[in-house]
Amino acid sequence: MIKISFWTAIASILLFFWSLFILWLSIFIAPFENLEMLWIIVPVWLVWFFSEFFQEKRGTSFGNAISNGVVALWVGIDWIRYLIRLIGEGEIDYGMQTYSKFFLSFIVFVYGLIIIIYGIKTRSYIKYIGRIREITYVLLMLSPVVYGIVEMHWKTALAMILFFPLFYYVIEIIDTRTPNPKTYESDGPKERSFGESSNQNFRKF
Repeated sequence: MIKISFWTAIASILLFFWSLFILWLSIFIAPFENLEMLWIIVPVWLVWFFSEFFQEKRGTSFGNAISNGVVALWVGIDWIRYLIRLIGEGEIDYGMQTYSKFFLSFIVFVYGLIIIIYGIKTRSYIKYIGRIREITYVLLMLSPVVYGIVEMHWKTALAMILFFPLFYYVIEIIDTRTPNPKTYESDGPKERSFGESSNQNFRKF
């Protein structure tokens, strides 16, 4: 009986994690259930692809981080615009669910604003929170929630947090195993590392 209970518990845990994984994957395909959301998601995917593989393979510069912050800020504004339009058209009412979506939109807006401000101030931690990979993940996960395709509850939040490392390191493996584009060779030594200040560059001249 003890062995049966033990293996039953293991199976239940594995099934639970599998259900979270399926839920996580469903968030990625959710935009295809609302074509209007594709207008914001497709640019996010495109910005991520070109920034990830053509700009940030060698690390995130302050300029990259600031540009990435603009993406998050703009998406936050667009979410707010979308929610206000739905309220004006009578498709949604004021309520806890709507307020929570406004809150998520505001958080993303502030997130982008912080990256822009502290990127301009050249704070070193911006290379972590301002990388296009992290910003893309946040926008991809929360957009279906704001658009009402995916319901935000504890399982959804848990799946988003739990499988973020999987998303991060799968992209990292692809990033490290793909050859550097010719743009890096053309830039050559002119490219500045993230931690090197602009003042140091000026002193070289």
